[in-house]
Amino acid sequence: MSGEVKPPHRLYCCMMLPVESPFLLRPGVINIPAVALGMFSGGLVMKRYKLGIMGAAKFAFGTSLLGFFLSLFFLAMGCENSKVAGITVSYSREEGSSYREPSLFSDCNSGCLCSRREWDPVCGENGITYASPCLAGCVSSSGSGRSTVFDSCRCLALAGQPGNLTATPGRCPGRESCDRIFPYFMALSVLSSFIISLGGTPGFMVLIRCMKPELKSLAIGIHTLATRTLAGIPAPIYFGAIIDTTCLKWGSNICEGRGACRIYDTSAYRILYLGLTLGLRTLSFFLCISGFVFLKRHIRREERYSLTNGSAELDSLRKEENGSVLCEHCLTASDGRHDRETCL
Repeated sequence: MSGEVKPPHRLYCCMMLPVESPFLLRPGVINIPAVALGMFSGGLVMKRYKLGIMGAAKFAFGTSLLGFFLSLFFLAMGCENSKVAGITVSYSREEGSSYREPSLFSDCNSGCLCSRREWDPVCGENGITYASPCLAGCVSSSGSGRSTVFDSCRCLALAGQPGNLTATPGRCPGRESCDRIFPYFMALSVLSSFIISLGGTPGFMVLIRCMKPELKSLAIGIHTLATRTLAGIPAPIYFGAIIDTTCLKWGSNICEGRGACRIYDTSAYRILYLGLTLGLRTLSFFLCISGFVFLKRHIRREERYSLTNGSAELDSLRKEENGSVLCEHCLTASDGRHDRETCL
C-alpha cells in the first residue's frame, strides 16, 4: 500500500515496496467469462431438456442453493493480519492487543515527536512493519529512493532484533499463506459464479412465461426497477459501512480529515462481508419458497383454464361436425327431389 506524498522539506518520503505475485489478478477478469458462460449454458440446458415453468424455476433454485453451499467454504479461506507495530502487534511483537487498544507510541519513539497521522510504512529486519521511520525510532538514513535504508531504528530492539537495526521503505511482504491460498480461492470463486449464473436464464424465462402477453413489458420494467432500488443503489452504502468498521488505521487527507483506510482487520473483514452476503442470500431463499407456492397456484389455474376452454372448444367442434353431417344428409336427400331444399 502506498502512503501519502509528503512535502519536499520532510526528511522521509513515502515509498511503496512492490510485492508482486503471479496470482495477483483481478477476480472480475476471471469471473466475468465464467458468468457469461454459465448464462449461455443455462439457456442450452433449457432448450435441450425443454424445461417448463416449474422445471426452470427448480433448476434456477437448485443452482443458486448449490452456489450458496460452495460459498460457505470462503469462510475458511483467510489470511492473517499483516504485522504492523502498534496496530496488529505490539512493539514487543505480542500480537492481538493493538486493535483493541491502539498504541502507535512506545518508549522507543516517545522522544521523536512523531505524528500519529503519518503513514510512511517501513519494513524492519524483524519482519514487522512500522507506520513511519519516526515511529520505528530510526535516527538516520542513507541512500535515496527505493534504495533508502533507515539506520539505528531503536524500536526494532524491543522485538529482540540484534545487529544494525535497519529498516527499508514499504510494508513487509511476509504473508505467504495468502499467496498459497489465493489460487484455491479463485478456483472456488469461478466455480461458484458459474453454477449460480446457470440459473440466470431459466429464472428470467420464468418471469416472462408467468406474465400475460399484455403485461410482459410492465413486469420487466418493475423487475428492473426493484433490482436497482433494493440492491443496486443501497448495497454499496451498507456494504461500505460494514467494511469501514473493520479498519484498523485510517489515513488523513490534505484537509486533515479522514482519508482512506491504511490497513484492515482481515479476519473481521472476511466474516462480516461474507456473513452479510450469505445472510441476504438466505433471506432470498425464503422469498423463493413463497414464490414456488404462488407459481404452483398459477400453473394450476392455467391448467384448469386450459381444460375448461379445451372441453368447450371440443364441444363446439363436435357440434360443427354433427351439423356438417346433417347438412350433407339433407343435401343428399334433396337432390332426389324436383323441388330443391336449402339446409340451414
